Formats: sequence, C-alpha cells, structure tokens
Amino acid sequence: MNTSLKKTVFEYAKLSSAHFIFLTSIIPLTGAIAMGEKNLFLLTILFLIGLSAHVVGFAFNHYIDIEVDRLMAATNKRPLPSGSISKRNALLYIVLVFLLGCLLTLYVYGVLLLLLYLLGILLAILYDVYSKRITGMDFILAASVMVGVLFGAATVSFHFTYLIGILCVLAFLQTLNLNLIAGGMKDADHDYLIKSQHLSTRLGVRLEQNILRVPRSFHIIAYLLGVCYTLGVFLPIVFGIIHLHDLLILLLLLFNVFFFVVTYKMLHLHSFRRQEIRAYVVLQYTINWCNIPILLMSVAPLAGFLLLYPIIGLVASNIILYRTISRPQVL
Repeated sequence: MNTSLKKTVFEYAKLSSAHFIFLTSIIPLTGAIAMGEKNLFLLTILFLIGLSAHVVGFAFNHYIDIEVDRLMAATNKRPLPSGSISKRNALLYIVLVFLLGCLLTLYVYGVLLLLLYLLGILLAILYDVYSKRITGMDFILAASVMVGVLFGAATVSFHFTYLIGILCVLAFLQTLNLNLIAGGMKDADHDYLIKSQHLSTRLGVRLEQNILRVPRSFHIIAYLLGVCYTLGVFLPIVFGIIHLHDLLILLLLLFNVFFFVVTYKMLHLHSFRRQEIRAYVVLQYTINWCNIPILLMSVAPLAGFLLLYPIIGLVASNIILYRTISRPQVL
C-alpha cells in the first residue's frame, strides 16, 4: 500500500472512530448469541451490519460536530476540522456505508429486519443532530443501542427471552452512562462555551479557570446509574433467571466494584485533564461491557471470548493509527 493510500485509509478509520469499532459492532451479536445463534457465517454477517451502523453513527457525529471540533486544540486535528477529509467526501462515505448496511440486511434478513435496522440508525442520527440542541438526547442514543440488541435477537426469533430483556436494559444504562456522565465530563471544557443544551451542561458541569465544576446533582445521577446497572447485572442471578458459576459471579462483582472506583475518581477531578478523562471514559465503557459476555456465558460458554474484542480493537487502532496506546487524539 503506497503512502498516500495508507494515509487516506487511516484518516477514514479515524473518522469512523475505529477505537470503539469492535465494541459497538458486536452489539447485534450479543442479542443473537443470547437467543442461541451459533452459525458463524450469520454471526459474521451480523458483525458487518453492526459495523455499518457504527460507522454511520460515529462518522455522522463527527460530520455534525465539525465546527465545535475546530474550537479545541484536542479535537481540531480530527479528519474533518483538519481538512484531511472534505465534508463532501465524508458525507459520501457515510451514505455509501449506510446503503451497504441496508442492502446486506435486506438480502440476508428481509424487510422487517431492515425496518428495525433503520430505526436504530434513525435514533442515532437524531442524537447526532440534536445532542447539543435538545436536553436529554442521551436517552435517544441509549434507545438506539437497545434497538441494536433487539435487532440481533430478532434475526433468530421474535420470541424474546428474559435474557434479551436484561441485555436491553444494560445496553440502555451503559450508553446513558457513557454519554451523559463520561461524555459530559469529557466535553466540560467547551460545551458550556457553545451554550450546549446537553443535560450535563444544564446540570452545571463546566470548566472555570481550569477548575472542573461538577455539582452534587451530577454525582447523584452518576452513582444512581451505576447502582441501576449493577442491580441489572445481579438481580437476574439472585432470582435464578441467569445461572453462572461462582467464580464468574465473583468476577462480575470485581468488575462492578472497579466501575464505582473509576466513577469516583473521575467525578472528583479538580482540574481538567483531557487525557486522564479519556482514560476514565474508556475504563468505564470497557468495564461495563465486560459484564455482558459473562452473562452470555449462561447460554453460550464460548461467549467469554467476546471479552477480548474491545481490547483488541482499542489496542490495534491506537498502535496502527496513532502509534501509541495512550489515545492521544480520540474521544
């Protein structure tokens, strides 16, 4: 691959937020695996459909936020504000990937599943367009991810199990936490400057003379979301809906305790250090995700290997695109 082509591919990978590509692309797989899908070909197709949804959602978010990204030194090197990809080419790329996702879904799964795929995409696009204009759009994005789980499950059957309901709740809460809490902290340096209507800004999260102001109400919501997520993980085990080995239950407990430790450290930052906040965001999202493969092991023991996917994607994208593991220019 010549240097020019290699650079172009890398820039489109950055536009697609490749650091999370494995994590969000396997959302439909979790629903299908929970319903008993074992066909590797169909699981691969689901991964590709999830990949298309990921690219459309994240790349379009970059497209919408181009002017905001130009304001900050930490984001103005992204492909669109830096000019390495033009707005026209970015939009063509997004539309092409969207059409490929639609065609693949229609060909393999039919019209009904295509409508469900389109619903998930529509919700993600609504979030991208209105996230800083209308308060509470984080709930719309969380619903989009929940639709992704339902989509994967529906490729097997519309007779959803209790496990699917649990996964939907966890997916909703995980996404809400990532965008409302972690995202609110990450964007505290500029959201209030552009008068963003994001709920975190409305609650008072802001940066003043490099002092991070995080009100008590925001702390309460962050811990409440964490408690709800933890209850969503353990109540099905307590009531016998999900059966796991004691060692796996202990592992779940450790993951959730670690999550609260990370949340506490992030909420109690006094100065705004984007690199440190990025690390906490990644840790939160990864820890939350690690619960899902373990719960899936109750119906598919090999699902535990899904624990490795986000780590592989994150490390590989950092090394290939940024020649580091410290995430210098993403998020």
